[in-house]
Order: sequence, then structure tokens, then C-alpha cells
Amino acid sequence: MATSPLLTAFNVAIGCSAILGNGLVIFVMTVRRKQFSSFTNRLIRHQSIIDFVSGLVFLLMTGIEQSSLLTMLEANIFTDIICRFVDSHYFIWAVNVASTYNLVVISLERFLATCYPVKHRNYCSLFKIKVSMCAAWIIGFAYALVFLFLYHVSDGKCDFNPNNAKIFRVFVFSWSFLVEYIVPVIFISFSYVRILLVLRHKLDNADANQQNGVLSKAKKNVIITMLIAGCMFFICWSPIQMLRLFLSTEIVKGFSTATVMGAVRGLVMCNMSVNPVVYCFKYEHFRTQLNQLARSRFGRHRVRPGEESNDVPSLSLDPIQETAITQAL
Repeated sequence: MATSPLLTAFNVAIGCSAILGNGLVIFVMTVRRKQFSSFTNRLIRHQSIIDFVSGLVFLLMTGIEQSSLLTMLEANIFTDIICRFVDSHYFIWAVNVASTYNLVVISLERFLATCYPVKHRNYCSLFKIKVSMCAAWIIGFAYALVFLFLYHVSDGKCDFNPNNAKIFRVFVFSWSFLVEYIVPVIFISFSYVRILLVLRHKLDNADANQQNGVLSKAKKNVIITMLIAGCMFFICWSPIQMLRLFLSTEIVKGFSTATVMGAVRGLVMCNMSVNPVVYCFKYEHFRTQLNQLARSRFGRHRVRPGEESNDVPSLSLDPIQETAITQAL
């Protein structure tokens, strides 16, 4: 179903910004892999990969919505499958939920590293981090399968299936509210509240010489960066969850939801393009490495291998790794 030109332009802008912004993060963290070698930074790069893919999928689906691909369809199994996967926005929700649960993994990893640093060093491994990355994708694509049952081909068009019982529609919206919103909110909120409480307790019980080790600049910067990313998740996902809740319980009736749903879905997509902006403005280590990379490749004073720039402070090691020992106070 075609959407308004203004909404289409908005969606295209979001998709392009997600591709460009996350592409930049992936490029910087890949080229400077040694400087971003901690578990947290590996998860941040994975977050950008997911959001990059989400931007591509969103642009593709926006183009399909503006085309006549889902009109004048023949009633057969092949077209019914296409209808269910495209009109339900299966891939959009699958990738976005994968992004959400990767953000949950980041918050839990920071919680474990800050509150239980010894356990973090002993039990957290690269293999387990990779397993958690795969789990985020599995959760996303498994979760979105339920939306495939909401649409079908009717009178040559792909449309919402009115034959679904009301109790099934309520179940679907309740399921999405739980998986997309409630569970991530609980885990992210718990993680950062515990981090703040533990850091506050350590600061209260540390003398003046120990306080810098408890809350070093690098550690504080990473926590604030990911806390902002978590807050942006709440802002971007709350409107569509409230709208779905109202629609499923029939609190809101009697108006066309196509434009409203398109707008709040676009706001959800904003979440995939906002993280690179957060990194550029708040994550000092990323900003420093981006600055050094730009100077070495495009600046007049190129930095030779083995030399350091006098203008920009060098962070040859990941500051998250450097402060890991100080977390065990």
C-alpha cells in the first residue's frame, strides 16, 4: 500500500542515515580493530552491523510499498507467502528486535563488568560474546514469525486478514508488547540502575586516591554513552507500543491508522540511525579514533606507521580494557 510522499521521504531519509552512519561506525571500528578489541566494543560494532542491515531492509520495503508489486496478485501459495513476509514487515521487525536484544546484551555485559568484575574476567569469553550475538539474531527472526499469520491475499491484493479471531489479534499485540518492549526495558533498566548504585557505593567507600580508579573517565564515558543509547530505545519504541495496545484493546476506534502507524514505525526506525550520532558526540574513544583516522588519510600531515600525531592524543589500547583491573576494587 502506497504511503504519502512526505512519509516516504521521511522513511528514505531515515534509511539512508542509518546506512551512512552505521557504515561509518563499522568502517572505523574495523580499520582500528586493535583499538576497539574489548567485548563491549565488539558488541557495539555488531550493533552497527545490525542497524546497517536494518537500514537496507527498510529502504527496500519502502520501495516495495510504493510499487504495485502487491496488487493484482493471483491466489496461490507463492503469492501468499510473499504477501505475508512483505506486508507484515517481517524482516523489518526481525532485524529491529535483533538490534534491541543486542542492546540488552551490551547492558548486561556492562553490568557484569562493573558489578562483578572478577566473574566477568573469569567467565566472559569471545566465544560467549559471539554466541550472544547469534542469539540476538535468532530471537529477532523467531519472534517476528507470528506476524506472518496476520495477512493474506484477498481479491488480488495483500491485506490484513479479518478472519483472525479477536483473541488471536490480542495475543499477537500482547506478544509484541512483551518481547519488543517490556523484556528489554526490564533488563536495560535493571542493568544501568545496578551499575549506578554500585558505582555510587564504591565512591562513597573509597578515599580520594581510589575514586579516580573507581570511576575513571574512560569507564564513565562508556557507561554514559550506552545509557543514552538505552534511553533513545525507550523514546523510539514507546509510541508504537502504546498505539498497538490501544488498537488491540479497541480503546482507539474510528480512524485510519495507516498514516499514524507509518509515522510511529518510522520513529522506531530512527532508533537504528541515532546510535552513530551518540557515538560521535559522547563516545570519546570512538571520536578520537575517527579524528586520527581522518587526519592520517585525508589530512595534510599524514601519520606514518609507528608515529603518533602531536595534535590528537593517541589511545593505542581500548580504554575499556585498560580500566578492567581497576573495576575489581
